[in-house]
Amino acid sequence: MDLVAKIFFRDREEYVFGPGRCDLLAAVEELGSLRKAAQKLGMSYRWAWGRLKKAETELGVALLLRTEKSVGGRPKVLTNEGRELLRWYREVEESVRRALAESDSGRPEFLRSLPEAASKKSRPALD
Repeated sequence: MDLVAKIFFRDREEYVFGPGRCDLLAAVEELGSLRKAAQKLGMSYRWAWGRLKKAETELGVALLLRTEKSVGGRPKVLTNEGRELLRWYREVEESVRRALAESDSGRPEFLRSLPEAASKKSRPALD
């Protein structure tokens, strides 16, 4: 069993940024294309574009910048704000991972030795 957490940035109960958008920005940074990034992550271009546009609207900054070089579409690069958001989000994730690892050192013994298959079988039904 692992102790895990997912970090989401919200505004008025609306998710603005989280692990999926972080992965998407990182893939755009790596591949230079939103279409290629969406493909790599198994999502449609339209869905990926919509998620990033929503984040841009909520944050009030552009995260992607179209370049003028055109080879099979307009390549995309992260804006300075996009890079800064990606860096900051990863730092927050890392600090949460460290805090979870530290907290996990006090895990009760019965949870340390619980096999994965047994934990799934012994869970009560929640219907």
